[in-house]
Amino acid sequence: MYRLLTPFDYFEPQSVREAVELLARFGHRARVIAGGTDLVISMKKRQLTPECLIALAGLEELRFIEFDPVAGLRLGPLCTHAEIARSPLVREHFGMLATACNEVGTPQVRNMGTIGGNLCKAGPSQDTPPPLVALEAKLRLLGPQGERVVPLDQFCTGPFCTVLSSDELVVEILIPPLPPGGAGCYKWFTKVTVTDETLAGAGVVVVRGPGDVCADVRIGLGSVAPMAIRARKAEALLRGNRPAPGLVWEAAERAAQEAEPRSRAAYRRHLVKVLVNEAITELWPLTADLPGGLG
Repeated sequence: MYRLLTPFDYFEPQSVREAVELLARFGHRARVIAGGTDLVISMKKRQLTPECLIALAGLEELRFIEFDPVAGLRLGPLCTHAEIARSPLVREHFGMLATACNEVGTPQVRNMGTIGGNLCKAGPSQDTPPPLVALEAKLRLLGPQGERVVPLDQFCTGPFCTVLSSDELVVEILIPPLPPGGAGCYKWFTKVTVTDETLAGAGVVVVRGPGDVCADVRIGLGSVAPMAIRARKAEALLRGNRPAPGLVWEAAERAAQEAEPRSRAAYRRHLVKVLVNEAITELWPLTADLPGGLG
């Protein structure tokens, strides 16, 4: 049930450093607001009643999309899902991320919600973490003590919980380039609801190596565990082998076993098998046509 917001102070810092100083000053009494698509709803439900909001929308230094062939993709945390989904750089080099961003919520949410806010929310059913986990993305955090870089698969500690301190900001998302012979995709299945929440999602990266074997594979799963996870046992089964149909299905079954669904467990595990099998089966022929794909 939505209610009137409780009174709060509102700050618009003019720099990232000022924002960090405000966070250090107010600590747990403050909340950062970017797009506000999740935070405002939580405040209306009285799930959160912060004493002050620190608005980041005016900080253009946190809004950028840049690509370098060696360093990879750099995303500012204030980039909206819509901006990322339609970015030529993202679509060309990391199409699976563009796909995932285009599936977030509704058009209104995609136009307002930011990638940084989405990751900091740490909801189990979000679309962007599975492909980002498979892409081995990292987050650059800034606080009073300086900077630190955290791999995304170590950022979340549980549903709606992260390692982010109350006085830290996410200032950059770093995604390394795909290896030669590498390709990725995002597969998902949604509930039939107003917002089409994802019931199961799989971000998969496959790399073809010398001898037509799978040199590397990364499988990120979402909405089937307390947080986005890597299906590392399934990856190990494929790595170094030729992904024949039987082996791919066995790996998909193993990925399903690694899932920890909070509800509808049997159905969600079945979806994991289907999605992972479909992703690898679709990606493997594509890698043969990529530079370095045949070794």
